[in-house]
Amino acid sequence: MKHRHFSTRDVPANHEFGHWREVIADAYFNLQLGFHDDQRFRGELQLWELNTLQLSRLESSGLSYRRLRQHCQLQDRQVLVTIPLKSDVEFTQLGRTSRCAPGQFLLELSEEPYEFGHRHENDMWVLKVPAAALKARVGDPSRFCARAYDRESGVGQLFGDYLSMLTRHCEGRHGDQVRSLMGTQLIDLLGLALQEHPDALMSQQSAVRDAHLARVEAHVRQHLADAELSPQTIADACGISVRYLHLLFKDTGDSVSQWIRELRLQAAHEALSRAVDRRITIAQIAYSVGFADQAQFSHAFRRKFNCTPSELLRESRSSR
Repeated sequence: MKHRHFSTRDVPANHEFGHWREVIADAYFNLQLGFHDDQRFRGELQLWELNTLQLSRLESSGLSYRRLRQHCQLQDRQVLVTIPLKSDVEFTQLGRTSRCAPGQFLLELSEEPYEFGHRHENDMWVLKVPAAALKARVGDPSRFCARAYDRESGVGQLFGDYLSMLTRHCEGRHGDQVRSLMGTQLIDLLGLALQEHPDALMSQQSAVRDAHLARVEAHVRQHLADAELSPQTIADACGISVRYLHLLFKDTGDSVSQWIRELRLQAAHEALSRAVDRRITIAQIAYSVGFADQAQFSHAFRRKFNCTPSELLRESRSSR
C-alpha cells in the first residue's frame, strides 16, 4: 500500500506554517488555512492509497480551513469524510452549519465553498472519496453534507468499526486486490450509514418514495450485469408503473437510464482499479457490468473519467 508521511517536527521554526499549507493542498485540495496560534504549530499527517479511496490520519494544533469559490473545480469532484477523535470540529457549507463531536462524522464537498475548523488540538481520520463513487450509492452527495452522523449506533457503528479494523491493517502485507476490496466495502458501508438517517434526505422525499427508491436500487444493483435492464423491466420487477419510476427520479438530476449508466461506469472503474489477474480483459469487465458494446463502453468511460479503460488497467497493474 502506498504510504506517505508528513510532519512539521523537523521543519525550521516559522516555516511550519507554509509547509503545512503545501501538505494540505497536496493531500486533499486547495484550501486557505488560518492558524489559531501564529507563534507555533504542530502537524502530523499519514496517507494511505486504497485505489477506491484515500485514507489519512491527521493530527494538528488548532486550525481553520476555508474552501473558496476560486478553489472549487467541478471536473475533479471529491468528498471528504471527517471523523474527529479528540475534539469537536465546526463546519459550514451550502447554508448549513454543523458541530461534529468525537463519535460522529461529517461530509465536505470539494465543488462548493466551505469553512471547517477546530480551536483545540485534534486527531482525525479523513477519507477522500470520489464523488462519483458515493453518488452511485446514495445519489447526490450534497444532501448529506454539513450534517453530523452517529458512528456509535446502527450502520454508522458498523462503518466506524470497519474503519477501525481497516486502519489496523494499513501497514499489513495484504495484496492490492484485498486492500482495494476493503476500500470499496468501506464506501458501501458509508453509503448505508448515510441512507439510514432520514433527516439527511430532501424534504420532498416521503417515506413511501424512499421505500420505492430503495427497492429500485436493490433490484438494479442485483441485475447490473443484465444488458437488457431497462425502465420497463425495473418497473415490472418492483411492481410500479414506468411513469411512476420516472417520477421517482424527477428530483435526482438524472434519468433512470443515466443513473444505470453511472452505476455501471463506476462499477467498471472499481473493477479495473483492482484487476490483478492479467487474464481479465476489458471486454469481460464491460460485459460483467452490463455493457454489450465494448466500443460504446470505452467511449462513455473516457468521457466520464478522462482516460480509457486500457489506460486505467495499465496504471493499476503497473502500480502493483
